[in-house]
Amino acid sequence: MELPSWKLAVICTLACLGPALVQGTFLLTYQNQLAELHKLMKTEIGQRFRQNSVLNAGLIEQELLPVLAECTIAIRSANQDLIERIASIRPNGTDGVSECWDTVDSLLYVHTLLPQWDLQDCAYGGYSQWMRDDARERFYPRALELHRISSEVINTIVGVVSEDDPVTDAAEVEGRLDASLDHFNEMWIDGLQDLEEDLERHNDRQQAIEAYMRECIDRTISTSQEDVEYTVRYAEFFCV
Repeated sequence: MELPSWKLAVICTLACLGPALVQGTFLLTYQNQLAELHKLMKTEIGQRFRQNSVLNAGLIEQELLPVLAECTIAIRSANQDLIERIASIRPNGTDGVSECWDTVDSLLYVHTLLPQWDLQDCAYGGYSQWMRDDARERFYPRALELHRISSEVINTIVGVVSEDDPVTDAAEVEGRLDASLDHFNEMWIDGLQDLEEDLERHNDRQQAIEAYMRECIDRTISTSQEDVEYTVRYAEFFCV
């Protein structure tokens, strides 16, 4: 099975982080290896953050905004229809002198305002669902954990040397550094795989949010149209 390009790049880079043929103590060797791993992690994590941002921007611009614009047009059309139908059956000279038509005016105000609030609720619901998903479940938890690990990598030698003497306990220190390097390499490869899977889950998340938005928008449009019919029937039955 052919490996993805990103995984080949990681494996090749990590292979280069093996026993280094450099001059100096083993501390320098491990410091160079850990520094390269830290640099690799920062670069790759930053790239995945940018990829996720592009996916999120595309979701908003290409999927959510067009649906909201469609609903805005439908609400304005329903409001205009309501105003015109009420005007067509309303006798002249009823402004401010008829309690019944005053009630109709109140209904007009409320039923042109409520759809706008419903639309705002749809937009906020879709946005908060997207943000909640990213913050609690998809991408950010793993990305931030990898970022934390990358910070630990660069401080590994300081932590080990502060506990063991690299002169008198050279074998112990080298063993701990070697184990730490292997540990971080394993965590990095597994963590990067998790990030790739999170990015792939974007499509599933996009479909879920689109379904939520479509249901919310359709309900808002339907309710707006029902409000029009109710207000017109009220005016025709009680005021005409």
